[in-house]
Amino acid sequence: MLIGKINDRNRQKLLVTIRSVKGIKMIDFRLHHTADDGELVGTPAGVSLTLDQAEQAIGLLQEAKKQISEQP
Repeated sequence: MLIGKINDRNRQKLLVTIRSVKGIKMIDFRLHHTADDGELVGTPAGVSLTLDQAEQAIGLLQEAKKQISEQP
């Protein structure tokens, strides 16, 4: 299930999806490139997170955002 896309480069996008791995629902962040026919094709570059790992990642991203915002 596609949640959203983040443009990375002209022919690459980071897709956020929900998928099932061995019966466990996971949040997947994966780079996709645009093939010559226009289809998005997944690459090995990505990560799948459990709900607990996603919560930890959200906290770390919020902290990184805060630190970047505080820098002059």
